[in-house]
Amino acid sequence: MKKLTTILTFVFILFSLTSCVERSKKYKDLQSKLDSLSVSSAAQSAELEEVFATLNEVENGLRTIREAENILVLQSQSGTELNANKREQMKSDVSAIGEAIAGYKQQLEKLKNDNRYQSSQFKKRIDALTMELEEKSVLIVDLQRQLEEKDSQLRIKTQQIATLDKAVATLKSDVTSLSEEKEANKETIATQDQLLNTAFYIAAPKSELINAKVLSKGGLFRSAKISYEAEQSAFVKIDIRNIKAINLNVKRAKVLSVHPAGTFILEEDASGMLVLEITNPASFWEQTKYLVIQTN
Repeated sequence: MKKLTTILTFVFILFSLTSCVERSKKYKDLQSKLDSLSVSSAAQSAELEEVFATLNEVENGLRTIREAENILVLQSQSGTELNANKREQMKSDVSAIGEAIAGYKQQLEKLKNDNRYQSSQFKKRIDALTMELEEKSVLIVDLQRQLEEKDSQLRIKTQQIATLDKAVATLKSDVTSLSEEKEANKETIATQDQLLNTAFYIAAPKSELINAKVLSKGGLFRSAKISYEAEQSAFVKIDIRNIKAINLNVKRAKVLSVHPAGTFILEEDASGMLVLEITNPASFWEQTKYLVIQTN
């Protein structure tokens, strides 16, 4: 019992001393400093977490940029010509990567200039990330240059193709015009050739020649004042290139139209009928293309 009383007395004295210490000014100052240090430590921990979050964001961003960069480089170096949509998408991707790099560089620069974080390991990490971002910036600028050059080359090629298409269209038009002109000329030449080689002849008794108005009633060959349209209906149309002889089927005949002597002869065939043979066609038809033969 005495021992228990002694222990209780000791506990009471210790509790009294502790209460006195807690109520003292020195204790309160120490507690205040401790609380302040705890708040400062928590703030520093939050700042460090923010710093490392920024670094992790930059590193993750660089990883994404490396992947996109590999794709873009492969596309730009491939021999395949990109269509307009893919080329525009590639330009957009390159521009987005460039903007991301610029943002990451700003974040690193801000951390680099923060005097609170100046350890050699931290600086080394910042410098490594900054250097890689600089390398990526150079690559992006080069890719943008290549895309601009391809766009410029494509514009030039498009203009050249348009010029060639226009030239080809003009040539086709010229060829068509020439072909049409050639055909028209061929038709004209054929027509003229036909006219030059067309002649008319009539072989009939005198009375029929008068009725056909080839001869006047006075017996004279019709003058040029008479319409040839009216006279031609009584004539036989021939091609002088193909006609070298005309069978008259009569025993007596004479040529009334004007043809040079020596360019034709009248001869009998096996049956005794007369045949007009043209011995010199060019000279025979030179003065007139109308042959008039009076038969009896």
